[in-house]
Amino acid sequence: MKNVLISVVTLLLMALVNYMLARVVGWNFIDLALFVGLAFVIIIRFFTSTGGMSSNMVRVQTQALTGIKVEEEKQTFNPSYAYYTAIAYTVVSFISVFMYYKDYFI
Repeated sequence: MKNVLISVVTLLLMALVNYMLARVVGWNFIDLALFVGLAFVIIIRFFTSTGGMSSNMVRVQTQALTGIKVEEEKQTFNPSYAYYTAIAYTVVSFISVFMYYKDYFI
């Protein structure tokens, strides 16, 4: 039940951001759907992964200030239901954009 709620909240948040951005810019909802989906995938991936460049920068700064060697953290990522929902939204929006603009693509 919790996972379904997380997926629904993520989907509603993405649709709301897409709608508000489309209203502000004056474009169609479908025009921004792919970019909003990609942005959410990247943001969720960045903020839920451990290790990586930002962790290494903090580790190096800590070592420089204290002189104590800190072990390097291995980069790991455990996908969540929000991440899978964002990927599904992106795929569906890509297919929708392709179908909507198929005359331009073909």
